[in-house]
Amino acid sequence: MLAPFVVLAAAVVSACALSTTGIISNHTAPPASQNFFEATAIVPDVHGNSALECWRLSTAFTASTGAGTVGASTMNINDLANATYTVLPPRFEGGVHNSPHPQLVVFLSGVVHVTLPHGTGDAWVVGGIDGLIFAVDSVGTGHNTSYPSNSETRALQIPFTDGVIPPHTVVNSGACLINSQIVTV
Repeated sequence: MLAPFVVLAAAVVSACALSTTGIISNHTAPPASQNFFEATAIVPDVHGNSALECWRLSTAFTASTGAGTVGASTMNINDLANATYTVLPPRFEGGVHNSPHPQLVVFLSGVVHVTLPHGTGDAWVVGGIDGLIFAVDSVGTGHNTSYPSNSETRALQIPFTDGVIPPHTVVNSGACLINSQIVTV
């Protein structure tokens, strides 16, 4: 009669020993922190008006294995088409317009003020390290861009191949409220 009890006790002891070694556990370790890219996006809303959203790209940064950048943090944004280098004069008014294509816009220098003719939000973008936005409102009422600084604003406009925007999640409505476009989650 003792044999089944001994077998059961041995099984419990074995399971406890395994759980303390990490082989069996009811607790899961928290996921490791990863770095992601966040940027303001100009998008069409459900009513056809341009709106602002804060996007977090779905692909995390990884360590590069490419020649010349081995070990650096990299992230593939998406398939991109040709790039246009634009130099905007000081205090330039872009007027209300749609993005010609769903595109990535990288402001290298200057200051940009994005406003919405049929919305309440706005976004300020300072060219440089965190000067990237997504402009995907190729349909709808459009947005306005003003360049209020006393210096030229330089930008790269890079359309997404076939208009396919990168996978992302919407962090919030309105412009991103972050100090850095690289966030750890």
